[in-house]
Amino acid sequence: MICPALHAVQPVFENSDLTATVIGPGVTVLETTDKTTMYLVEGDSAALLIDTGTSVAGLDNIVARLTDKPYRVVATHGHYDHIGNVSCFDSFYMHEADLELGSELLRGYCGKVLPLADGQVFDLGNRRLEVVHTPGHTPGSVVLVDYGNHMAFTGDAFGSGQLWMQLQPQVGFDALVESCGKMIEIMAEHGVDKLYVGHYPYLKKTLGVDYLVDVDIAARMIDQGDDASATHFGEDARLLRNGSAEIVYLPDVAGKKTLKRRKVLLKLDDVHYGEGNDAVPPRWNRLLDYLTANGLRANLGIIGYSLEAGRPDYIKWLQDVNSIDGIEFWNHGYHNRTGLDEPGEFEGDYDSQYRALHLTDSLAIANAGITLRAWGPHWTDCNADTDRALATVESLDMIFGHHTIPVLHYFKGKVMQPGLQIEYPYHNPVYAEFIVNYLGKYRNDEIFYLQGHPNSWDDTRWHEFEQIIERLRSDGIEFLNISQYVAM
Repeated sequence: MICPALHAVQPVFENSDLTATVIGPGVTVLETTDKTTMYLVEGDSAALLIDTGTSVAGLDNIVARLTDKPYRVVATHGHYDHIGNVSCFDSFYMHEADLELGSELLRGYCGKVLPLADGQVFDLGNRRLEVVHTPGHTPGSVVLVDYGNHMAFTGDAFGSGQLWMQLQPQVGFDALVESCGKMIEIMAEHGVDKLYVGHYPYLKKTLGVDYLVDVDIAARMIDQGDDASATHFGEDARLLRNGSAEIVYLPDVAGKKTLKRRKVLLKLDDVHYGEGNDAVPPRWNRLLDYLTANGLRANLGIIGYSLEAGRPDYIKWLQDVNSIDGIEFWNHGYHNRTGLDEPGEFEGDYDSQYRALHLTDSLAIANAGITLRAWGPHWTDCNADTDRALATVESLDMIFGHHTIPVLHYFKGKVMQPGLQIEYPYHNPVYAEFIVNYLGKYRNDEIFYLQGHPNSWDDTRWHEFEQIIERLRSDGIEFLNISQYVAM
């Protein structure tokens, strides 16, 4: 989220070039009159000056007035407004990928440019800042993350509400998306919720993970060529707005489609018969209408007991759906547990699991003429006997994995491991939770499955599901069914 503006406080130092203000414990922002920003971060024993602004007389003397601790200097990247005063210091750190970018300014620099690398840590005494390489705005852009205080200093890596990607040397949008994803994962996994950006005077506040999500999606839109809403920026560039983010870019980079084409299996659970005149609960037909209207493939899990119900309308529905190109059914066991006070079907012994699997398999063939080529557990854990029982079902070519299935020794088909979720908690799709994981932690999964329970989705939950699917479609993700995955 975008954090509220920080409370206005009195400067601790001010002259004609800059104003220095304490904005948090051990954090002082130095704002120059030409809207550049530096941050002085202090620990118990040392300090770190992040960036050096443009033209500030005697910056080293100013820093010495602000802290009595020894300090080092780090540049978030090589642009002039971030290394303009390095001549005040005997040395400073910068990523080597930006050395060429800063070469003209550094040509007369007599000090040392020290290397800066991903994972490098500055220990300030009870405060540690870790370097995260985030190419995009420049090849050598970095973010400094203070995990202990849930904050990060981002320079211009993600802009300050506006991200410039039109400057030379240009970095591909695939690199920017990866940098966004890396940072989104860090924020989600470590509770980092404050981004101090490179041009603080324009915002007077920190930014949160929602801003990075907006940047990431904007970058994907440009890469996909989905930038019809962009406006002119200067003579040659364009500007695309998405939520709280703006990206400036050159037109010829749009539509390059440099992002890896990913694949997804929709694993949709708990197909059973309906009540009254409904062959199935109506929410299943809403799902099918949506899938067919959009040409999406999906995989629906039949609970075996439903095949014994003596409901010809239900059987006819199954047969009709099975004839739809791209839709496949799979074996979801025989009896879906309804509460934690009863044992799970795949927590039992070998014989009981064998019966459950084979009964569903044989009923599907005998009553509906449907061969179930995959299996996935329902609300239950699994054990070593699950592996043995699965190996006896000849029609099974793959299984949707489960975190409690031990190493498979007997089943020789394909295993689709669990990963990204769409429901938080189960039965409750939440786009905001999904998008952070999709863009962050699971950004490099080239193929994954999404599990859902459509009969549990009221209109609000259905809308969340639609948002998730539309995001995947916008990214050009390919939807697979079981047969396609097995044939890969």
